[in-house]
This record gives sequence, structure tokens and C-alpha cells, in this order.
Amino acid sequence: MTEKPSGISVYFYGVIFGFLKLIGRLPYPVINFLGSAIGKLLYAVKSRRKIVLANLRHCFPDKSNEEITEMCKAHFMHLGIGFIELCAAWYKPFKDLEKHHEIRGIDNYEKAKATGQGILFLGYHITSLELAGALMAKHMDFAAFYRPNKNKALDYHIQKGRNNRTKTMGRNDIRTIGRWLKSGNHIWFMPDQDKGKKGAEFAPFFGNPAATLHSPARISKLGNAIVLPIQYYKENGKMIIEVLPEIEFVGPPLDDCTQINQLLEQAVLKAPEQYYWVHRRFKTRPDNTQSIYK
Repeated sequence: MTEKPSGISVYFYGVIFGFLKLIGRLPYPVINFLGSAIGKLLYAVKSRRKIVLANLRHCFPDKSNEEITEMCKAHFMHLGIGFIELCAAWYKPFKDLEKHHEIRGIDNYEKAKATGQGILFLGYHITSLELAGALMAKHMDFAAFYRPNKNKALDYHIQKGRNNRTKTMGRNDIRTIGRWLKSGNHIWFMPDQDKGKKGAEFAPFFGNPAATLHSPARISKLGNAIVLPIQYYKENGKMIIEVLPEIEFVGPPLDDCTQINQLLEQAVLKAPEQYYWVHRRFKTRPDNTQSIYK
């Protein structure tokens, strides 16, 4: 847990997060209404909308402009709802949260846990990530990585809220994480964002080369860990948490990264508008081709 900072700013953010706590306790229909309204405002931000449209066109070239536009609008609606759901994920009593989710494949987790080995949950980013993490933590033991905010007062309140549900750990080097897994611990790792060419392979993602981290394979081998892909998406108003059977990375790195992206594609296609398309997934190019975000 982040040490409580001193100064007036911590009380200022305390008031703000107190307000977020009240929002998080609102009934779900109200949360969805407020989130949808925020989503409409976010859709109006041209720079963000441009990124989402570029990603969708790149990944779904067979869809018409009208279909892409509707997917984009739906994405921003889910993005807005995800922001309000963050408040619920941190502060709503779990007895109210659990009415709106379903866990599948928990036997795959129990089987892996019984071995005593470390577990690497292979995940990805969605619009309702905080809610997914809170619901996962009810059924499974794990820590999630986080990048501390430079504003210490803000970071204190973020971690205080997040730690109501999940355990967090700061980003460490691969060897440290490997040792941590080797001790039998579990982590939730999401390698689906573009971090540049270092430590990455250009593996196909919806038929397009995407800089994909190969660290999950290295970490799991160093930590002798079991790798469990995990999917989370909304279906008929419920958050579905699905633990898939164990996978193995056998190399070479490009094959491992291709395997990661194939699993990600399967998850995305269950609810395409809920994936985190606002991230510039194809920012790093394997050659000198023009950016798709121009």
C-alpha cells in the first residue's frame, strides 16, 4: 500500500474520491446512464475518436464505414460506463457487484493452484478493466501490476481504492517477477499494448503486424509458472470471467507472441466494442510505412 502523503492535496483528493465512493454505490441502471452520457462526451473528442476509428478500420477491413462508426460509438459508450464502473469496482459492496457477473472455467484455476506452482494469468485491456479485476479477485488470488502516478497524493487514493479488491505490485524486472512466481505467487499480466520494439516481436493481430511483448513466455519459464489465459467481457449485462485451460510457450519468440495474439483475437471477437481500442496498438511499425494514425 502506498504510504499516505502529507499536505493539503491529499485532503483535496480525499474529497474527490469521497464523491466517487458515493457514485460507486448508486444502482446499476444509474451507473449505466451516467457512463453512457460520459461516453457521448468522450466520442466528441476528435483525437481519441480518430485513434479508435483507425484501429477498427485496420482490424475489420471488411466492415462498412457505417458499421465501423457504430462500433466506435459503442466503444466510447462502454468506455464511459467503464469509468463509472471503476467507482463501483472499488467501493460498491460485493454482494451488489456479484449479482452482475458470472465465473466460468474456475476448475482450470483450482487445478493449477493445487500444484503449488506460480500462475501467470494472461489477460488484456478492456473498457471495464477495473470491474473485471475486482470480480476476478473474489474467486482467485493474484497481484496486478501498476505504474505509480507521479502525483503522490493522487496515487495514494488510487491505490487505496484499488486495494479494496485486489493486490497490486509495482513494475519490476523480469528476473524479479520470475523469482516471485517461483515462490508460488500469482500475477495478472496484460501484454497487449505497444511498448515499442524492445522486447517485442511483430506478431499478427487481426492480420496486421503488431509489436507484441514476448515477456510472458520468459517470465513463465523463469518462474516455472502455469499460464492460464483469462477472458472477460460483458454479455447480456453481466460481466463474464472465463478461465481457459493451461497453455504452454514452446518458442521461438515470434510463435509465442502469435499464440498470445490469437488468444486475444478470440477474446476480442466475443465483444469487439469492449476492447480498449483507444490505445494506439499499431504505433510501432516494423518498417518505414506511414502511421495509420496520421
